[in-house]
Amino acid sequence: MRNYRKPVNLVVIAGWLTAMICSASAQVPSSGDLLPAIRDLPQNVTVPNEPTRTNRPASSSPGSTSADPAPIRPSQTPATAGSGTLAGTGGTPGTGGANTSSAAVNAPTSREQANAEESQTNYLARFLGIQDSPVKVYGWLQNSFTGNANGRPRNDSNFSVFPNRLANQWQGNQYYLAIEKLLAPNDMVNFGGRFDFLYGNDWQFTKSYGLFDRAFQPNSFNGFDLPQMYAEVHLPILTKNGLDIRGGRFYSPAGFENVQAIKRPLLSVPYLFNYTPFTLFGMLATLHLNERTNLYSGAVNGWDRWIDQNYRYSYIGGFNYNSRDTKTAITSIVLTGPDQLPRFAPANSPFLPTGVITTPALQGKVNPYYAGNWRTYLSTVLVHNYNPRLTEAVEVFFVHETNVPGLGPNGSVNKESAWYGSCHWMLYQFTDKVQGVWRSEIFRDNNGAATGSADNYYEMTLGAVYKPKPWLWIRPEARFDRAQYTHPFNDGTRSSQLTLAFDIIVQF
Repeated sequence: MRNYRKPVNLVVIAGWLTAMICSASAQVPSSGDLLPAIRDLPQNVTVPNEPTRTNRPASSSPGSTSADPAPIRPSQTPATAGSGTLAGTGGTPGTGGANTSSAAVNAPTSREQANAEESQTNYLARFLGIQDSPVKVYGWLQNSFTGNANGRPRNDSNFSVFPNRLANQWQGNQYYLAIEKLLAPNDMVNFGGRFDFLYGNDWQFTKSYGLFDRAFQPNSFNGFDLPQMYAEVHLPILTKNGLDIRGGRFYSPAGFENVQAIKRPLLSVPYLFNYTPFTLFGMLATLHLNERTNLYSGAVNGWDRWIDQNYRYSYIGGFNYNSRDTKTAITSIVLTGPDQLPRFAPANSPFLPTGVITTPALQGKVNPYYAGNWRTYLSTVLVHNYNPRLTEAVEVFFVHETNVPGLGPNGSVNKESAWYGSCHWMLYQFTDKVQGVWRSEIFRDNNGAATGSADNYYEMTLGAVYKPKPWLWIRPEARFDRAQYTHPFNDGTRSSQLTLAFDIIVQF
């Protein structure tokens, strides 16, 4: 614990937040253990016929409720809605963050987790002889198999199931390597950073528009991504616990689940995670107001996209609060700004960010509505630990966008689009080696901008995490998805889908 030097200057804090908001608003060009596993707070996949996490109905435009929304290949898609790409907590190896709280994390602190488990999972660092170095090197291998009880669709796709999207076949999801230097929460200015390398099928899960476009064959194992590349600095100013500033590409801080396989409780992810941003590029400041409260403020260039001088920046901000007894935590994050593209995507683009629309008439043209394509995303996560065995989590989110070109009738501008929903998790630790997980969700895609088919979607998943060794995880799950009005599953022939899956994770 550092010494308390001076009282918090609320005027300075207010000025800092105001400055961050104003700068972001300006139109500038361009859990070791899973109790719980949550997205990073400094912290998708393309399937066959799915231009990045979305199926586009062959017989209907976005927002349609046609009874036969059969997916077709991106090259044939008349109107393509992108669905983005897949998205550390405090600083534990494998968490993706440095010196900040996770979204609603109530698990032991990152350093407590590291001290407890690192010696049992840091085989690579010990092999290299750098286990005592401030620079951490670690990773994991994840492989999975998913069976579709409806039979194997012609397009090989488990619609809406990610990242294990390929039906009745093995996937080498994440062959992941991270190099990280954590920030030190002391009274000295110090520097940190992180570089992540991801090889395997999930390269499509974290894909950013404009980075490695068309470099790899869609749905192939042979592809890679660099989902996190950032530097950061800790400044002992403003409050006793100081200010951290991060710049570069990093995982989105919003939401309960996480891109990294070892930082979520199940193999598959919910709709509300899959159809929200995974990675962001820009800057994020974390003000440690006190030991239990963090404030977040920054500017990023949009959802799941690489550097482009023509992008306008969005504001990101929020807070994380942990109760005095450490049993309850709440995190709320807002991201708002223009989120279509300044120029419509060219023909046959294999990947598009979530909710980005293009049509044959618009492809490659300048988007005159870009500055007015204002999208706001709000996520709030509440987590409560009833006792050392039982944890409950709830997340609600809402996305709203105005003046969306290509989404209206005959490819016209639609006044607005929206998708929103809620998800509920129950996690119970049966033994030291077995944890049970129950997840239930309702998701509304109001205009079809996210999934490609406007409907109410329901998802329930029952799974487990079995750890015969700290470095070896086996996670079976049974997942049931249902669409209320349309038939988006199994090539547009079914309104529901049951998948049975498992993955195996080896940490090093």
